[in-house]
Amino acid sequence: MKRYFMTDIHGDARGMKALLDHVGIDFSVDQIVFGGDMINRGKDSAEVVKFVKNLVDTFPNNVHAVVGNHEEMLSDYYRSGDKTWLHHGGSEALKNFNKTFTDDADRQSHLEWATSLPLLFEDEAFVYTHAGLNPHEPLNKQSREILWMSESVLYSIPGTSLLALTQNKPIIHGHTPVEYIYFDGVRLNCDLGSNTYSIEEERGLGLVNLTEMTYFIYKQAQKKIEKRKVVQI
Repeated sequence: MKRYFMTDIHGDARGMKALLDHVGIDFSVDQIVFGGDMINRGKDSAEVVKFVKNLVDTFPNNVHAVVGNHEEMLSDYYRSGDKTWLHHGGSEALKNFNKTFTDDADRQSHLEWATSLPLLFEDEAFVYTHAGLNPHEPLNKQSREILWMSESVLYSIPGTSLLALTQNKPIIHGHTPVEYIYFDGVRLNCDLGSNTYSIEEERGLGLVNLTEMTYFIYKQAQKKIEKRKVVQI
């Protein structure tokens, strides 16, 4: 069994499927965790949610997903009318959901699934979460504020404190876009900036092979895939 992690897909259904096909994941044997922020920015938010939910439903022992802050904003919009989500790609995502799911009940079930995902997933090797963990809260009682934790805050926490919380399991996460993936023995940020661009570099969507400590990045502008090694520091 190999362990994989993909996070911050942000509506890129094409890149997501291309990466999964490229590495040839066997979902009946291999494990993959999706790290939240499936929606917004890209044009296919509904298709991403539909695809991931189907995988989780079909392979519940091997495919897992956790919630991200963009799903949290979606939840706030539907439960309390908070319009923050609409200003962060939600307006376009909402149109996409309405177009993809013509059946109201089907659309609602997918939205409820995406917003009710757990804050974290834990296996024998790692703890997976969207953005970070609070070392002052028990692992099973983390507050939802961790969905918004920046990389600078997470990496300012002593590694010993985090490993004491996780019983020496490294934390696999996303949320803060990076150009390359580094592993400091405690934290591994896998968000390669899907559907975000900067002047210095073009970013993409990543799929990390945690068993081999390698990763594949789908460069969205060129529609090509590159393989890289995780840099251990």
